[in-house]
Amino acid sequence: MTQHISAEKSVGIRVATAMLQMGIEGLPRNYELVYEAYSGVNAELTREFIAIGRVKSQRALDELGRKYLPHHHEESVLSKTSDRMRLQMSTFMNLLEEEKISLTHYGRIIDQASRSISVEGEIDRDKLVSSIRQLSEATEQQASKSVAMAVEARQQAASLDEVRSDIDNFGKMKFVDQLTGLANRRAFNKAVTRIYAKPQLPMMCGLGLAEIDSIKQLVSAGEVGGNENGVGDRFIRHVGSLLLATNKTGEFVARLDRDRFAFLISSSEEAEVMRVIDALRLGASSKPLISPKNGRSLGNATLSVGVAMSTLSDNPTRLMDLAEKALAASVRDGGNRATLYSVNAEPGANRDWMIYRP
Repeated sequence: MTQHISAEKSVGIRVATAMLQMGIEGLPRNYELVYEAYSGVNAELTREFIAIGRVKSQRALDELGRKYLPHHHEESVLSKTSDRMRLQMSTFMNLLEEEKISLTHYGRIIDQASRSISVEGEIDRDKLVSSIRQLSEATEQQASKSVAMAVEARQQAASLDEVRSDIDNFGKMKFVDQLTGLANRRAFNKAVTRIYAKPQLPMMCGLGLAEIDSIKQLVSAGEVGGNENGVGDRFIRHVGSLLLATNKTGEFVARLDRDRFAFLISSSEEAEVMRVIDALRLGASSKPLISPKNGRSLGNATLSVGVAMSTLSDNPTRLMDLAEKALAASVRDGGNRATLYSVNAEPGANRDWMIYRP
């Protein structure tokens, strides 16, 4: 665990140094983009970042950011959506105005026909026939226009649904890990904060922090073309898909960074939380990763997990710290296990956690 934390600090130093050397402005969106590129979390982003060249303009950085970090460019996306909406509404208002004029004209013809019929005395046959013909033609034209208006209205409704869907999808993208399809760290930060939104009545749940045990050996072995990021990404994507398939009860599952995941299990019972955690661990190891190069099995993933119950803390930071301690115990004791942090240590024990294994 110490090595992992040191690596993150090292990436942070490299990011600050690189931004200074390349003359990149110290904007939050730039820092996150460079951090993502240097951390190796997203191999595609890293490759495209390098491809920009030594001198990286703000325009080039923003184009890359819109693709991989869209949450920083929400304003421009919403602006484009607003422009699209204004155009559609203007078009539809013009159609309504045409419909209004058409109905006014139709109303005049009806009025004329009505007067020719209601006149007292002998009815002029020619005038009556002419009124009927005009009314019939106007009615057909109005019916045709009404059909066209209805078609246009349906098209406008469909366009509005598309816009709404685009906005919804954009909102969801901000909280989805692009590699695995799981929730991302931003979603996790929001979720874990909600646990203590009501300090006097925190949510009853268990927080699990997990690491893939075998990825380091797999990457160092260079099993697939010697591309470490490629191997790592494939393995992480593989684990993510298995976690998605295993999560039958809809628990919160997120990928935090690199090979680390987080689980929020909605239960006040330790045994139930550990049961779900173990089910997720078993699911993650249920199928081997197959090499696309030679079809050979690269092994099954195993997870080390540290678990802490929300009742042991009154804030997210402390809860995560307890889960980290339990995770450190799982790693130290050989991995492929889940450790529950508990303040009820056994008599004579020199640590305050209990280990659960399936």
